[in-house]
Amino acid sequence: RLFHVFMWAKFSQIYSVLLTDRGMSRMLSRGTLNRKQYDTLCSLNANGGPHNACLMWILIRSLNGMKQKVLFDDYATRHLIMDKILELRSLTASIGDKLDGRIPLAYAHFVQVLVDTFLFLSPFALYSELGIWSTPAVGILTLFYSGLLDLSKILLDPLDNDEFYNDSVNMDVGVLIRESNAGSTRWKFGAETLPF
Repeated sequence: RLFHVFMWAKFSQIYSVLLTDRGMSRMLSRGTLNRKQYDTLCSLNANGGPHNACLMWILIRSLNGMKQKVLFDDYATRHLIMDKILELRSLTASIGDKLDGRIPLAYAHFVQVLVDTFLFLSPFALYSELGIWSTPAVGILTLFYSGLLDLSKILLDPLDNDEFYNDSVNMDVGVLIRESNAGSTRWKFGAETLPF
């Protein structure tokens, strides 16, 4: 759970407060972190980030579980755990790469001007062909082209870090974190009482 929260806090400016001492102390008071985790995360070098530390904790706990015979201690299990940890690290790192590798803002403005010009000139171009029916045709064109333009602006900054487009509903990271937390706690009470 901590890995997921810190990973999204790294990428979304709205939740970046969780990476500060104030945010971590609030997580400590709410029981999301325990005291040992809090002290360790506060003493870390800032280069790796708390999310990478949490990922390494997952790996170390898995390897310790193998040593203590809680998990199978064979090559296949060790390889699978390492592979899944590396895959998780790779996938979460690619989120930042995708956010950083978006199109230049000048291109977005150019597309905005093209769409506006097209929509402004379309009634004049369509009137000779459609007559009075050019009015609903222009309405449909405006609906689709301006809607696609709005969608492209949302996809330009899906986490709303730059507050580029205020009239849209961007990806709500809070929902992702809440759903992940609900999913991670849903299964842990299933083994409290066993039928055997």
